[in-house]
Amino acid sequence: MDLVKKLEDEVSDNSVNLISQQTGESEEKTRAGIFAAIPAVLAGIMKSGAAGDSGLLSSLIPGRLTGDADITAGNYPDSDSLLEHGGSMMGTLFGEDLDSVANAVSDSSGISHQKSETLLAMAVPVIMGTITRMMSSSGWSFSDLIRKLFENKSAIASALPGNLSSTFGLAFLHPPETPHVTHTHLPPPGSHAHPEIPPVRNHVTPAKELDRPEPAGSGSGFLKWLFLLILLALVAWWLLGRQESRESLDKVGIGDSVNTSDTSLMDDTAAGSLNAAGDWIYDLGPTIDKKLPDGTVINIGENSVENRLISFIEDDSRQVDKTTWFSFDRLYFETGKSSLKPESKQQLENIVAIMKAYPQVKIKLGGYTDSTGDPAANKRLSTDRAVNAMKELNTLGVPADRMEAEGYGTEHPVAPNDTPEGRAQNRRIDVRVTAK
Repeated sequence: MDLVKKLEDEVSDNSVNLISQQTGESEEKTRAGIFAAIPAVLAGIMKSGAAGDSGLLSSLIPGRLTGDADITAGNYPDSDSLLEHGGSMMGTLFGEDLDSVANAVSDSSGISHQKSETLLAMAVPVIMGTITRMMSSSGWSFSDLIRKLFENKSAIASALPGNLSSTFGLAFLHPPETPHVTHTHLPPPGSHAHPEIPPVRNHVTPAKELDRPEPAGSGSGFLKWLFLLILLALVAWWLLGRQESRESLDKVGIGDSVNTSDTSLMDDTAAGSLNAAGDWIYDLGPTIDKKLPDGTVINIGENSVENRLISFIEDDSRQVDKTTWFSFDRLYFETGKSSLKPESKQQLENIVAIMKAYPQVKIKLGGYTDSTGDPAANKRLSTDRAVNAMKELNTLGVPADRMEAEGYGTEHPVAPNDTPEGRAQNRRIDVRVTAK
């Protein structure tokens, strides 16, 4: 079943006419805008479903109810009430991606950004109503819907306007189901039944490098622990198999994930102070002029990540690995959003200069949040922030094929989360050299 096409076929002339009247746009542009909104809504549901956020889905799709999905069928007394309800729904569905979705719909349909938000607010309830009716007639549960969406993943990605496939991160979304593991659940031929355990991550902050030992285990009862080890090996194989199958984003890569559950903290926080905006301002030490191999001179702090990154790149005795990360010390984001603050530009420009001076170097960015809020939402936010930082580097001149990005949410804190100072340090972007 082609869900995108089926939903397009369900868009009634009455719906188009009413939304057209509200936006003041032609019916042709209105229909194009609704058609652009359909895959965006499906992608938003997929993103929530992949994170296991059934609470969000149930708030948007209030049960599998029968009834006409047409907005003129009496579900809303007038277009203003539809607009009000739809505005809340699209905010819940798209979150901080809303501006990107509105821009993409605007570019695709030819209507203004402001009017595209109005169109979205009216179209989202219409689309959700059609999905509700589809679920009811087919007897689908939420999990059935998510499964069908992932079966249509390629078609949805192709139908998305603009760069929304990257915005939603469709390339690395996977169904939330976990396979049933038994003694007879064996890996398919050619797979790795005994995966290599990823190395421990060492985060390098402007103050010190972190060494994270893996937690030791203990056991009693040979058969019980043998069975447990078999289960763990199979689950690890499945997780790594999912990870290795991730596709590349259009212009930004989602790279290999370092799979570790270690969350040890620094013994003390990095030198610096908290500013009025809640950002951690690192003590970067004396300012120095650093001359790069191509003759470019950048002005940086002696303790800055730029200086440490250059030292790592130029030191032939330090090999590229998956354990050495450096924490950016001047990348700041708007609270609860993935948009970079203007004061981040200088460090980004310095990184661009370094990447140009060392053309063989490739990097991976890792996004992190503090422990406040919902873990699934934090994971999405950390991914969006890492990807946005990478997009900015690409805009400033770093080729996309030299970078990767991934979000780790609340994993690997570099400071305690029980103080404002510690939480500020944990809201960060790290960088790892993947080739030099």
